[in-house]
Amino acid sequence: MATTDLIGAQTRADHAVAAATAPLPPKAAEALARLETAFLPLDVVRAVTQYEMAAFRYDQLIVRPASSLSPAEFDAIRLSQETMTRAFMVLAEAGQTSLLAPLEVATSYRYAAAHCQELAKAADFDGCLAAQDEMRMCRCQLEQAGRLDLIGGAS
Repeated sequence: MATTDLIGAQTRADHAVAAATAPLPPKAAEALARLETAFLPLDVVRAVTQYEMAAFRYDQLIVRPASSLSPAEFDAIRLSQETMTRAFMVLAEAGQTSLLAPLEVATSYRYAAAHCQELAKAADFDGCLAAQDEMRMCRCQLEQAGRLDLIGGAS
């Protein structure tokens, strides 16, 4: 459908509406994410869940000094890496590796939070502010994706 603006040039009304569309509110984004997940094949959903859980365990263990890890924890690191590899292969075959993007953002958030704590202990408050900016950016991205659960946020 074409319309005429005040100067007389024709414009498409549906194009003008699309340009003015706002981003989805967080609750709507979460609902959309759940709906999209509901239509994914079960093996893809399982692979994402397995990858997220293995990555979380890996992140927990890898930050600790190697001298403090037990043999079972070394095995857990290896098993986490193997699980992430298998899950990534399933997602790659399905063409769904983009489903891991929120997890990467959550990992960046956790690293920024840990870095901020270190900087605060060292009284580097300017550096801490930069880390907090990174954390805010990551939180906004996760909120838009409806995945605040990855950083322990309310959903």
